[in-house]
Amino acid sequence: MSEVAQLADVSPSTVSLYLRRPDEVSSRRAERIQTAIDRLGYLPNTMAGGLASSRSNIIGVIVPTITFSFFAETLETLERNLRAAGYQLLIGNTEFDPSREEELIRSILSWNPSGLVLTGFSHSRKSVSLLAKSDIPIVEMWDYGQEGLDMVVGFSHHTCGRLVAEHLLRNGYRHMAFLSTNFQRDIRARERYHGFRDAIADSGGSVVVRELAGRSNTAEAGKLLCSLVDEHPETQAVFCSNDMVALGAMFECQRQGWSIPGRLAVVGFGNQDFTDSTVPPMTTVEPPRQEIGDHIARLLIDRLKGDDTATRIDLGVRLIVRESG
Repeated sequence: MSEVAQLADVSPSTVSLYLRRPDEVSSRRAERIQTAIDRLGYLPNTMAGGLASSRSNIIGVIVPTITFSFFAETLETLERNLRAAGYQLLIGNTEFDPSREEELIRSILSWNPSGLVLTGFSHSRKSVSLLAKSDIPIVEMWDYGQEGLDMVVGFSHHTCGRLVAEHLLRNGYRHMAFLSTNFQRDIRARERYHGFRDAIADSGGSVVVRELAGRSNTAEAGKLLCSLVDEHPETQAVFCSNDMVALGAMFECQRQGWSIPGRLAVVGFGNQDFTDSTVPPMTTVEPPRQEIGDHIARLLIDRLKGDDTATRIDLGVRLIVRESG
C-alpha cells in the first residue's frame, strides 16, 4: 500500500480509503491510485484490512433460494451499489432451511462483516441471539409487517394476497384456489395465501388450497391442479405462489382443453421474464426487486457512515393484469 501511495503521490490513508470507500476519494486521486495499482499489480489483503479496522469490507446476504430468478435482480442491484462504495457481497443460500440459515450466519459473522442482509423475519432462536450480539447493521428484506431486528425493506405478502383476491372478486370469480409450494418451506407463500383467503372469506366466496411436496415443479403443479379441479369442479380461478407454479397450471389447462380464463383464470407471482410470452399472457404480481436492492444499499452505506436511524420501508407490489386472469 505504501508503494501504491508513493507512485500515486498520495498518502497511504488515501489509498486505504479508496480501497474501502472509493466514492469518498476525488476522481483525480482515484485515477492516480488505480493507475498505480494496475502498474504494481497490487492486490489488497481484505482480511488484514478487516483485522486493522475490526470489520472487513464484506456484506453478507442470505437468501432462501438461488434456483429461480426471484432474488437475482435484488442481489445484482445490491452488489453494484455496494461495490461502488467499496464493499463486497458474500452470498449464502438456505434452501428454506432455518438450521442452514443459522450455519450461514455463524460462517458469515466469522468474517467480521460490515453488515448482514437476511430474507424475511423467521429465524431460529439461536440465530437471533447471534445477531443481537454481532453489533453490525442488519437488514431484513422481502417482507414487511413485523418490527424486525434492525432495518426492514420489503412488502407485505398478506397485502399482496388480498390484492389478487380483490382483483379476481371484481371480475366476478367467487370459487377460487391457491396452488402453492410447500408452506413449511416457503412461509412468504403462506402469508400470501392468508391474505388471499381472508379477502375471499370477507366477500363470502370460497377458497381451497393445495401444496406441492417440494420445490416449484411445473409437472407436479399440473397434476395437483388436475386433482383439485376433479375434487372441486366449481373452481373458477387459481392464484399460484409463483410464476413457475402458474406456468404448470397453464400447461395443465392446455392439456385438458380448459380455456384460460374462460374455464379457469390463472394468476402468478414474480413477473418473471416469460410471463408476457405465455399463451395467454400471464396475470401476475411484480415485487419491487430492484428497488429493494437500491434501498438496502443506501441504508447500509448510511449506517456505516454513522446514521443510526432504524428504518422500515414498505415498497408495496404491482399487479400486472394480462389475459390469463
